[in-house]
Amino acid sequence: MREEIIAKREVPPMPKGVKIQSAGRGALPGLELDDISEAGIRDIVKKVRTGKYSSLMMSPDECGEEGYLTLESSPDLIFLQIWDAETETAWACFNPELLDSDEEAPIEPSDGQSVFPMKCTMQDRELAAKCVEWYAHTLEPYPGMEWLKETW
Repeated sequence: MREEIIAKREVPPMPKGVKIQSAGRGALPGLELDDISEAGIRDIVKKVRTGKYSSLMMSPDECGEEGYLTLESSPDLIFLQIWDAETETAWACFNPELLDSDEEAPIEPSDGQSVFPMKCTMQDRELAAKCVEWYAHTLEPYPGMEWLKETW
């Protein structure tokens, strides 16, 4: 596995159209969100911004086989990661002060078993909401944030 930090860059205008095919309030079946229209995405983004959604999963396909965005959070911390199955690449938010830490984040996972590294957490809900909105429209990491990129 290779890690590198991807610097933030200029954010172009938000593209029109929604590219995700599925979304859910967590990683388990039965938590699917039915409305992934433009209005539905605005509602999801608002709920991420306000902390009403502590877990979120979005995918370009129905099963998440092509990749996904996952967000898991506690009242204080947010884990946000994008996985691209084709390139076997993960982009995660990160805390530069904790890059050498092996500590686990105190976040209750929606699947009941995942563990999140403390180094891959952030506290900015507004930025997390922008990442979610950008992914829903582009299937790409938000360019207005630094990412920890891991390639297998």
